[in-house]
Amino acid sequence: MSMIFVTTLDIHGSENMSLIETLRYQFDNGIMNKALQITGLPADAPAWTIKSKEKYGVLIPVQQYSEFYEQFSNVVMHSEQNVQIGDQLTDALLLECFDYSLSDAFATLCEQFIEPGADNTNRAKITGDPAIWWAKWKDLLGNISRLTDTYSFIGELLTLEYLLKIGKNATWTAGKRGTVDIETPDCNYEVKSTVNRYNYEVTINSIYQLNGQNRKVNLVFCRFESDPEGTDLNALIKRLVKLGYSESELETALSKAHLERGCTARKQKYNLIEMKLYEVDDSFPAITESSFKGNVIPANIIRINYTVNLSGLPSKNLMETEQE
Repeated sequence: MSMIFVTTLDIHGSENMSLIETLRYQFDNGIMNKALQITGLPADAPAWTIKSKEKYGVLIPVQQYSEFYEQFSNVVMHSEQNVQIGDQLTDALLLECFDYSLSDAFATLCEQFIEPGADNTNRAKITGDPAIWWAKWKDLLGNISRLTDTYSFIGELLTLEYLLKIGKNATWTAGKRGTVDIETPDCNYEVKSTVNRYNYEVTINSIYQLNGQNRKVNLVFCRFESDPEGTDLNALIKRLVKLGYSESELETALSKAHLERGCTARKQKYNLIEMKLYEVDDSFPAITESSFKGNVIPANIIRINYTVNLSGLPSKNLMETEQE
């Protein structure tokens, strides 16, 4: 986590206000990049309003730091290390909003976030397990709590791990908006993952996905099942870094997919039960430019998606290969 430097200021005019009135007042009258301590809270349960050009919100200190990051709509809740408040460094949990026009409504959410409760019980619950508080409020605000399924990312990173282990100079292209998932100097790898227990159908999202432009193309098919003893994105990142892959490149790509450090979805665990490689050669059922007359896609066709049944096609079992 990057260090945040905050200077605490006293602000006048918020005396004798209710907590929510204080929050709204300080959101309106706060100074950019300065933390304002919120009046009316117990000394052993302090909180601050924070404000920058991009976002504003509240901050509460935590005794024991753990990575956390969740975002929904215009609101983000995350943890930070080494926040400097006055002359003190503290770990903290922040609730912030990107839209200043929502400050009145957002203040209501912030009030519940910083309210310590009897004997600081509410504060202890939030700092002890912020995921529970976050999930409750997402439900209350009408959002269906649905984690991003991460097995497709796990499939791509497991393929990357396999290629690195066999000595390939492989690059995960997720952060580069490539048309394929993984590249080596002489080959493109498209990875398709499923939690369906039986079929071998994969969807190809464009005619360019399996077109290597004079490069070899392989398709890797991964089948997963949810398993509390399986692997997750956090574990895979550690394994890839040990193999020499850039941690910053991995984190940048995952952040673009809204899977930042501390995100709950990164703890989803899956067990890999099947991993096969298919060579996309002339016998593979793919649609490319060469499928059309004159090797030219007909005018006014703007998108081609199609489904391939991999059953019966020649393949290589990568799980057996890895165990050799």
